[in-house]
Amino acid sequence: MGANNELISSIASIIDKSGRSPYLFLGSGFSRRYLGTDDWDGLLRSLCSNISDDEFLFEKYAARITSDERYGKNPAIATAMDSDLSIAILEDDKHKSFRESHAVEIHSGGSILKMLAAEHIASFNQILMEDELEQLRQAGARKISGVITTNYDNLPELIFPGFKTFVGQDDLLFQKTFEIGEIYKIHGSIDEPQSMVLLSNDYHEMSETKDYLAAKLLTIFVEYPIIFIGYSISDPDIQNILKSIVRCMKPKFRSRLRDRFIFVSRGDDSLSTHSLTFGDAGTIEMTEVNTNDFGNVYQAISKSRCNFSPRVMRELRRNIYSMVESSAPQDRIVVQGGFDDLDELEEGTSFIIGIGTASQMSTFHGHMIKAEILYQDAVFDDKHLVPKLVVEEYLPVLLKSNSGGLPMYKYLSAYDGGNLDRRILERLDKRGSLDSFLNKALRDRKVKYRIDHGNALSIDSIIEEEGRDEAYKRMVFLNEDEIDALELRSYLKELLKDNNRLIDGNTELKRLIRMYDFIRYKKGSQQIVQ
Repeated sequence: MGANNELISSIASIIDKSGRSPYLFLGSGFSRRYLGTDDWDGLLRSLCSNISDDEFLFEKYAARITSDERYGKNPAIATAMDSDLSIAILEDDKHKSFRESHAVEIHSGGSILKMLAAEHIASFNQILMEDELEQLRQAGARKISGVITTNYDNLPELIFPGFKTFVGQDDLLFQKTFEIGEIYKIHGSIDEPQSMVLLSNDYHEMSETKDYLAAKLLTIFVEYPIIFIGYSISDPDIQNILKSIVRCMKPKFRSRLRDRFIFVSRGDDSLSTHSLTFGDAGTIEMTEVNTNDFGNVYQAISKSRCNFSPRVMRELRRNIYSMVESSAPQDRIVVQGGFDDLDELEEGTSFIIGIGTASQMSTFHGHMIKAEILYQDAVFDDKHLVPKLVVEEYLPVLLKSNSGGLPMYKYLSAYDGGNLDRRILERLDKRGSLDSFLNKALRDRKVKYRIDHGNALSIDSIIEEEGRDEAYKRMVFLNEDEIDALELRSYLKELLKDNNRLIDGNTELKRLIRMYDFIRYKKGSQQIVQ
């Protein structure tokens, strides 16, 4: 089935309006599409086969259920079956192996119906429509913020292996979540059978706390576009959740949901607006996407603007929250680096993106930053280093192994802290003039160079005499009144723009950068160091 580029573009535009990558809200139709799982009736029929060989047993249970069951027909059927199923499993010898393998759960009073339901659902492990699902996997690597689902199976974990899973309302309400790179299985999971919402009492317990759940979901619903896949708009589960959301939301904000709620249905390719009314609670509108090729939706997600890996962003958010909650007041924050290619890292790999306490930064790879970063920043002013952190954390450590000194006046001129480290003060005492950056041998060579080339020297004259690539070696012979700081910076930027590595191990170039740092920033730092 060919892609519908017009539909893809329209969906991507709707997603982009929010400025966030979307959440997926997955229903039972999603699992039926990609795993071939049973619907409610099929699941209950399979459970009936454990009670007897009566092919009409499901219909007999269904006949006992009235149409006004509060939580719906199928939870009531499951509840009616529950006791009979337990007796059959506990008494019939053909279920001996099941009893033995689940002895601990049975003795602890766990629901046998849920154990059997979990095993049955887990038996659907053959992926269908792999090409379409692969498009969703690719979108999930960078363009999907998270997943909410009422399904019990593990298909979401299979599609989004880097996401963190939360099972049931208790996990969602009482564990710390970060709203990105996460899967919320609000009706439980086959990995924890007793968490599965199947019986009428399960739905009753859920209804008792539905407003708390709605409040939790509301924070996601108002921030992210939500794409509903695998639900009928009339589905009771989705209706109940949306009704609770509407109750929590003031009328003036409900209009925003039209461009945030995208409901995917099967049918000929089209976009339309659909309204849902919940009595006195109010009405909401949403965008309905009709398509038989869900790949159109997944490609639209991939074409949206967000480009950061949800797994990495979740880890970043988790670490920042942890730092804010637990760091001592004297900790410092540094900002450096970027997010490029972080989603390529293997799960569990440590990484530095340049945000964290100084102590954290130093423990990742044995250092905070290299001295070369200070030299590059002195020239390009693009590392966004925090002056307080540089002065109080970096310089005292780096000066131990950099006997010639470091560019420091840039950071001292912006520093508003207290007493300076002894090593910084010692270095400042030695740097009262430009000539103090030269050792005796260089001072002697400076005298000779100026005699040989005349005393009227400039940056341009040395470049003309020595050539641009070698001029830095002689610019250290200039006097302070012969140097325009911005002109010198322009030369250094041009020299280094295509080869930052030229700084590495280059004592002559580093000396010139330190001299530039001194000339440009010494006045701004004088008040600090006096």
